[in-house]
Amino acid sequence: MKKLFLATVSVLALSRAAFAADLETKAPRYQAVPAANWTGSYLGIQGGLVQQNGTFQDLNGQAPALPNASKLGGTVSGVLGYNWQHGSFVYGLEGDWSWLGGKPTSDAEFFRSSFGADWVATARGRAGLAVDATLLYLTGGLAFGHVKDNGTPFNVGSPAGSLDQNGTKAGWTAGVGIEHMLTANWTVKGEFRYVDFGTSKASCTSFGGINCANYRSEFGNTLKMGLVGLNYKF
Repeated sequence: MKKLFLATVSVLALSRAAFAADLETKAPRYQAVPAANWTGSYLGIQGGLVQQNGTFQDLNGQAPALPNASKLGGTVSGVLGYNWQHGSFVYGLEGDWSWLGGKPTSDAEFFRSSFGADWVATARGRAGLAVDATLLYLTGGLAFGHVKDNGTPFNVGSPAGSLDQNGTKAGWTAGVGIEHMLTANWTVKGEFRYVDFGTSKASCTSFGGINCANYRSEFGNTLKMGLVGLNYKF
């Protein structure tokens, strides 16, 4: 009886030790996934579609009324940013530089116009709410771009002058996006952004014999951008 008792105690002790060892081996499988941490700097690339929109307004009423022009093209960007996180609130700063495609044109009787920005750079703030590994955010700030606009009047089929705008313009941008953390370092995002360079005076080289010093006209440029991107968080 004593031997049976000792044998039973020994078996129970060995079983308990084996069970404890098995728990230690399996424990990592059941550990909770660490909460996503959005704080830190990141680099990324993004691309997608851009709709460039252009307007020309003749303030002197010399040119015919022109419809707004728009064209869809592609865009690709480099991105740099930094986030801070407090609870579920995430905010940060982001900058990017984007090459732009798609130059719109507009034609009317006796007048032809073309519009377009070659590139756009932005410096923006971001703020949003994180639901674990997913961030919903708003963004907005300053935009700068190199804009080339032209208006050409025609007289009996031949150019009769030129109205131009060619240079870097400043404006503003705003957008909304969603970003998801794939791993501790990699995130993917989708974003819609609007860019407005406002209106500015056209430079009149000549305009069908009209004194350019007294001629008033304006070009306007806006962008609508749909972007997807991949970021690496440091």
